[in-house]
Amino acid sequence: MSVVGGVLVSIYSVLFTVELILMLFFRLKFKTSTKAESDLPKVTVLVCARNEEHNLKRCLNSILRLNYPQESMQVLVGDDNSEDGTWNIIEHFQKRHNHIKGVKIENEKEGLIAKANVLNQLIDLSTDEFQVIIDADMEVQPDWLRTMVGALQENQLISGYTQIASVGRYSHLQFFDWQIVLHSMKAMADAIRPISILGNNMGFRKSAYDQVGGFRALGPTDVEDLGLLQRFQKAGLQTSQVIEQTGFAETQPQLTFSEMITQRCRWMNGVFTHHLILAVPAFFARLWVVPFLLTLFVAYIDLALFILSYAYFTTCLKYWQMHKHTNRKFKLFLYEPFFISLLDTFALLRIIFKGKVSWKGRKF
Repeated sequence: MSVVGGVLVSIYSVLFTVELILMLFFRLKFKTSTKAESDLPKVTVLVCARNEEHNLKRCLNSILRLNYPQESMQVLVGDDNSEDGTWNIIEHFQKRHNHIKGVKIENEKEGLIAKANVLNQLIDLSTDEFQVIIDADMEVQPDWLRTMVGALQENQLISGYTQIASVGRYSHLQFFDWQIVLHSMKAMADAIRPISILGNNMGFRKSAYDQVGGFRALGPTDVEDLGLLQRFQKAGLQTSQVIEQTGFAETQPQLTFSEMITQRCRWMNGVFTHHLILAVPAFFARLWVVPFLLTLFVAYIDLALFILSYAYFTTCLKYWQMHKHTNRKFKLFLYEPFFISLLDTFALLRIIFKGKVSWKGRKF
């Protein structure tokens, strides 16, 4: 085996060891979020919507089914210059439910763009200490808000538990991939500290948010969730990743291969912007298909088999671990790690050659 082959074997051996350590940390240090007391505090639910006429009704109906007193909850829905019938749906709900209020977001204020601009304007309209964010394409479980508020009793910023809905041919793959990411985030959060956060399902205390300067302190960015997490951490505030079956939210999957790549481009852009040091080893581990194909091409069959074995063994370990913390039945297919790695490879190439990422018809 060549020197290059030996180096690659060493690197993937280290990565495999790290995977095992993370699994051990996850098992030993898994923390259950504190449930909210019967005396539930007032909370504001912030919903960001842009061109969501096909999803918003489902989202708001699920919020209406929340096991939380309506007199202790207000729902602010921000319409971010939608070009479809999103505002008509918002008007329909706010006319029938006093605790739901629609807000048209027509201008960028304080130098903010995209979702950060919407959230900044919505939060300014709320005085509640507990603020919870949910995207308009999400559907929440009845105890979702109780779980989020309960976790905020001991934390200033939390990332919620999100699952992928069973819709379309690629939903199974995305469900499995999201579970890998979320459980890895949970392991790091419980053992050391959170390294990332999901902006589609998160919550914070307004007093802490104001203390760190809020979204307005981030400036123009399309990765407002990671930026906010870092400001909370720099201020020494408590943050956490929530994984609770009693209160998860469900998001819609990307329906095409192209949509999945575009989504990954946004994720990678955020990681490279805020966590470059962590991004290098993380993506080296996920992009194993590149060295696998290269080594196979130059006839290092033994090394190629080693890298392939690494991918499948770590995937099986993650499947075994996650199966204990989800009530959804899903099967493990052998092509999944290869498919996921291929997606990340294409996404990385698109970022390298195109640079900009797109979201809801906008490019950043």
